[in-house]
Amino acid sequence: MRGFLTVAAVAEDAGFSPRTVLRWVERGDLEAVRFPGGRLRISQNAWMVFLAERSTMPAGGTLDAVDREA
Repeated sequence: MRGFLTVAAVAEDAGFSPRTVLRWVERGDLEAVRFPGGRLRISQNAWMVFLAERSTMPAGGTLDAVDREA
């Protein structure tokens, strides 16, 4: 994947505030790049890795598997 996301775009995708995303970056949990002019961007790849590392999906990979077992 190529491209970069803004902090606001990541926050919206995650359902958290931009400040929370900035905390993830400050703690080193989420890799980000500072572009000239001070703009902070998160690569799409770094965002996908962050999500995958924190995934709580069942082993089957979809929530449908959980619904069928219930």
